[in-house]
Amino acid sequence: MTIRLAATEDVLEPGRTLRLLPAARAIYIRRGTVEVEGLGPIGADDCRLLVGPATLRGEAEVWCFEIAADWDEADRDRIVLAALLHRDPAAPIVLRADRVDFPPDAVTPRHGHAGPGIRRLLHGRLSAAIGEEVHRIDPGQAWFETGHDPVVGRNLAPASAFVRGMALDPVLHGKPTFRAWDGAEAVKPRGVKPRLFFDEIVTLPRARP
Repeated sequence: MTIRLAATEDVLEPGRTLRLLPAARAIYIRRGTVEVEGLGPIGADDCRLLVGPATLRGEAEVWCFEIAADWDEADRDRIVLAALLHRDPAAPIVLRADRVDFPPDAVTPRHGHAGPGIRRLLHGRLSAAIGEEVHRIDPGQAWFETGHDPVVGRNLAPASAFVRGMALDPVLHGKPTFRAWDGAEAVKPRGVKPRLFFDEIVTLPRARP
């Protein structure tokens, strides 16, 4: 059994209504303002949780992190990056959304996480050593981390920041996922400034019986 974790992008124009299929999603506003049915207005650099179908109106660039039990391949044009996770679609899951800022010269300790997630770079430039590979991350790019692979993030710009959506076990609700790789790494400073948007246990809605 699988679910899909996806980073998506939609550009809303005045007068256009966007209707999204049922999912648990973090709606992050990259620029502009969006009116979300059931939530009200969301402004730039804000992020809200919405479970179920979504109706959006406004003028904005909208980034989402969506966890879906059912999905339609017709929405692939919205997908920036997606990963399938081996989980029971009926089981509760934590959707956590946050923003992480890197000050000048920041380098993270070698670390993993207690669950998978997708990150997407807002601005700046990062070097991400994930396992045996090193990636240069530019603005707008997204990347997936399993949580099991060792990671070192290095800021290559005066300042960088990414937003992140994570799909976690319910036992991690309210708990940090960061795991230093060993004792030597554990004493190193994190070097980044995280800002939590929300951390909620959800049950995934079904689009099909």
